[in-house]
Amino acid sequence: GNQTLHWALANVWRQLSADRDARVVIVSGEGRAFSAGGDLDWISTFTDDPAGRYESLREGAQIIDEMLRFPLPVIAAVNGAAVGLGCSIAVLSDIVLMSDRAYFADPHVSVGLVAGDGGAAFWPLLTPIMRSREFLFTGDRIPAARAVELGLASRTVPADDLRAEAVKLAGRLAAQPVEALQATK
Repeated sequence: GNQTLHWALANVWRQLSADRDARVVIVSGEGRAFSAGGDLDWISTFTDDPAGRYESLREGAQIIDEMLRFPLPVIAAVNGAAVGLGCSIAVLSDIVLMSDRAYFADPHVSVGLVAGDGGAAFWPLLTPIMRSREFLFTGDRIPAARAVELGLASRTVPADDLRAEAVKLAGRLAAQPVEALQATK
Protein backbone atom coordinates (compact mmCIF):
# COMPACT_ATOMS: atom_id res chain seq x y z
CA GLY A 1 0.00 0.00 0.00
CA ASN A 2 1.03 3.60 -0.48
CA GLN A 3 0.89 6.51 1.92
CA THR A 4 -2.75 7.40 1.10
CA LEU A 5 -3.98 3.83 1.50
CA HIS A 6 -2.01 3.44 4.75
CA TRP A 7 -3.72 6.55 6.17
CA ALA A 8 -7.14 5.32 4.99
CA LEU A 9 -6.65 1.91 6.65
CA ALA A 10 -5.85 3.69 9.92
CA ASN A 11 -8.97 5.84 9.76
CA VAL A 12 -11.72 3.84 8.03
CA TRP A 13 -12.63 1.70 11.05
CA ARG A 14 -14.12 4.57 13.10
CA GLN A 15 -16.17 5.65 10.10
CA LEU A 16 -17.52 2.12 9.68
CA SER A 17 -18.24 1.88 13.44
CA ALA A 18 -20.41 4.99 13.17
CA ASP A 19 -22.63 3.36 10.51
CA ARG A 20 -25.56 2.09 12.58
CA ASP A 21 -26.84 -0.05 9.70
CA ALA A 22 -23.57 -1.93 9.17
CA ARG A 23 -23.45 -5.48 10.52
CA VAL A 24 -20.39 -7.09 8.90
CA VAL A 25 -17.38 -5.88 6.89
CA ILE A 26 -15.73 -7.78 4.05
CA VAL A 27 -12.16 -6.78 3.20
CA SER A 28 -10.84 -7.95 -0.16
CA GLY A 29 -8.57 -6.87 -2.98
CA GLU A 30 -9.16 -5.92 -6.58
CA GLY A 31 -7.42 -7.76 -9.37
CA ARG A 32 -4.88 -10.47 -8.67
CA ALA A 33 -3.67 -9.33 -5.23
CA PHE A 34 -5.29 -8.81 -1.86
CA SER A 35 -2.45 -6.39 -1.11
CA ALA A 36 1.00 -6.61 -2.64
CA GLY A 37 2.61 -4.85 0.33
CA GLY A 38 4.19 -1.48 0.97
CA ASP A 39 5.33 1.02 -1.62
CA LEU A 40 9.12 0.66 -1.38
CA ASP A 41 9.64 4.14 -2.88
CA TRP A 42 7.62 5.62 0.01
CA ILE A 43 9.34 3.41 2.59
CA SER A 44 12.79 4.39 1.27
CA THR A 45 12.06 8.07 2.08
CA PHE A 46 12.05 7.22 5.81
CA THR A 47 15.87 7.27 5.88
CA ASP A 48 15.83 11.03 5.24
CA ASP A 49 12.44 11.75 6.84
CA PRO A 50 12.28 10.65 10.50
CA ALA A 51 8.94 12.45 10.95
CA GLY A 52 7.46 10.51 8.03
CA ARG A 53 8.81 7.26 9.45
CA TYR A 54 7.29 8.05 12.85
CA GLU A 55 3.93 8.89 11.26
CA SER A 56 3.99 5.62 9.34
CA LEU A 57 4.72 3.67 12.54
CA ARG A 58 1.97 5.56 14.38
CA GLU A 59 -0.52 4.79 11.62
CA GLY A 60 0.55 1.13 11.61
CA ALA A 61 -0.15 0.92 15.33
CA GLN A 62 -3.48 2.73 14.80
CA ILE A 63 -4.52 0.20 12.13
CA ILE A 64 -3.89 -2.69 14.53
CA ASP A 65 -5.59 -0.95 17.46
CA GLU A 66 -8.64 0.09 15.44
CA MET A 67 -9.09 -3.38 13.95
CA LEU A 68 -8.80 -5.06 17.34
CA ARG A 69 -11.36 -2.63 18.84
CA PHE A 70 -13.71 -2.71 15.84
CA PRO A 71 -17.14 -3.90 17.03
CA LEU A 72 -18.33 -5.67 13.86
CA PRO A 73 -17.11 -8.97 12.45
CA VAL A 74 -14.52 -8.54 9.69
CA ILE A 75 -14.25 -11.18 6.98
CA ALA A 76 -11.07 -11.12 4.91
CA ALA A 77 -11.66 -12.57 1.44
CA VAL A 78 -8.02 -13.06 0.47
CA ASN A 79 -8.16 -13.25 -3.32
CA GLY A 80 -4.42 -13.29 -4.01
CA ALA A 81 -1.07 -12.26 -2.58
CA ALA A 82 -1.36 -10.76 0.91
CA VAL A 83 2.06 -9.30 1.62
CA GLY A 84 3.40 -7.22 4.53
CA LEU A 85 0.66 -4.96 5.87
CA GLY A 86 -1.81 -6.76 3.61
CA CYS A 87 -0.96 -9.99 5.38
CA SER A 88 -1.46 -8.31 8.74
CA ILE A 89 -4.85 -6.86 7.72
CA ALA A 90 -5.99 -10.35 6.76
CA VAL A 91 -4.66 -11.99 9.92
CA LEU A 92 -6.24 -9.27 12.11
CA SER A 93 -9.64 -10.05 10.59
CA ASP A 94 -12.10 -12.27 12.45
CA ILE A 95 -12.62 -14.83 9.69
CA VAL A 96 -10.09 -15.35 6.90
CA LEU A 97 -11.26 -17.03 3.71
CA MET A 98 -8.36 -17.62 1.32
CA SER A 99 -8.54 -18.36 -2.36
CA ASP A 100 -6.76 -21.59 -3.12
CA ARG A 101 -4.44 -19.42 -5.26
CA ALA A 102 -3.64 -16.94 -2.46
CA TYR A 103 -0.66 -16.75 -0.16
CA PHE A 104 0.65 -14.77 2.81
CA ALA A 105 4.14 -13.32 3.14
CA ASP A 106 5.70 -10.85 5.56
CA PRO A 107 8.98 -9.71 3.97
CA HIS A 108 9.66 -6.82 6.38
CA VAL A 109 12.92 -8.32 7.65
CA SER A 110 14.10 -9.06 4.10
CA VAL A 111 13.90 -5.33 3.22
CA GLY A 112 15.56 -4.23 6.46
CA LEU A 113 12.45 -3.45 8.53
CA VAL A 114 10.98 -4.89 11.71
CA ALA A 115 7.92 -7.02 10.99
CA GLY A 116 5.91 -4.42 12.87
CA ASP A 117 2.62 -4.02 11.01
CA GLY A 118 1.04 -6.62 13.26
CA GLY A 119 2.70 -9.78 11.98
CA ALA A 120 5.41 -10.16 14.57
CA ALA A 121 3.09 -9.16 17.39
CA PHE A 122 -0.02 -11.03 16.32
CA TRP A 123 1.04 -14.26 14.62
CA PRO A 124 2.22 -15.95 17.84
CA LEU A 125 -1.24 -15.44 19.33
CA LEU A 126 -2.73 -17.47 16.48
CA THR A 127 -0.11 -20.10 15.90
CA PRO A 128 2.76 -21.51 17.98
CA ILE A 129 5.78 -19.20 17.84
CA MET A 130 8.04 -22.00 16.59
CA ARG A 131 5.76 -22.43 13.56
CA SER A 132 5.55 -18.75 12.63
CA ARG A 133 9.02 -17.42 13.46
CA GLU A 134 10.73 -18.93 10.39
CA PHE A 135 8.20 -17.26 8.06
CA LEU A 136 8.63 -13.90 9.80
CA PHE A 137 12.43 -14.17 9.67
CA THR A 138 12.64 -15.27 6.02
CA GLY A 139 9.60 -13.60 4.43
CA ASP A 140 8.83 -16.90 2.67
CA ARG A 141 5.41 -17.37 1.11
CA ILE A 142 2.76 -19.28 3.04
CA PRO A 143 0.33 -20.92 0.58
CA ALA A 144 -3.36 -20.85 1.53
CA ALA A 145 -3.58 -24.48 2.71
CA ARG A 146 -0.47 -24.03 4.88
CA ALA A 147 -1.90 -20.78 6.33
CA VAL A 148 -5.02 -22.70 7.40
CA GLU A 149 -2.86 -25.49 8.85
CA LEU A 150 -0.84 -22.90 10.83
CA GLY A 151 -3.97 -21.18 12.16
CA LEU A 152 -3.45 -17.93 10.23
CA ALA A 153 -6.57 -18.46 8.08
CA SER A 154 -9.99 -20.03 8.60
CA ARG A 155 -10.35 -22.02 5.39
CA THR A 156 -9.52 -22.15 1.70
CA VAL A 157 -12.13 -21.55 -0.98
CA PRO A 158 -11.88 -22.16 -4.73
CA ALA A 159 -10.81 -18.86 -6.32
CA ASP A 160 -13.94 -18.57 -8.46
CA ASP A 161 -16.20 -18.99 -5.38
CA LEU A 162 -14.38 -16.67 -2.97
CA ARG A 163 -16.48 -13.50 -3.33
CA ALA A 164 -19.79 -15.40 -3.27
CA GLU A 165 -18.69 -17.42 -0.25
CA ALA A 166 -17.65 -14.25 1.64
CA VAL A 167 -20.99 -12.57 0.85
CA LYS A 168 -22.92 -15.70 1.90
CA LEU A 169 -21.02 -15.85 5.19
CA ALA A 170 -21.51 -12.12 5.77
CA GLY A 171 -25.25 -12.61 5.26
CA ARG A 172 -25.32 -15.37 7.85
CA LEU A 173 -23.44 -13.20 10.36
CA ALA A 174 -25.61 -10.15 9.64
CA ALA A 175 -28.70 -12.23 10.45
CA GLN A 176 -27.39 -13.08 13.93
CA PRO A 177 -28.61 -11.09 16.97
CA VAL A 178 -26.43 -7.96 16.84
CA GLU A 179 -25.69 -7.61 20.56
CA ALA A 180 -24.77 -11.27 20.99
CA LEU A 181 -22.52 -11.24 17.91
CA GLN A 182 -20.70 -8.07 18.95
CA ALA A 183 -20.32 -9.18 22.58
CA THR A 184 -18.93 -12.53 21.39
CA LYS A 185 -16.41 -10.73 19.21
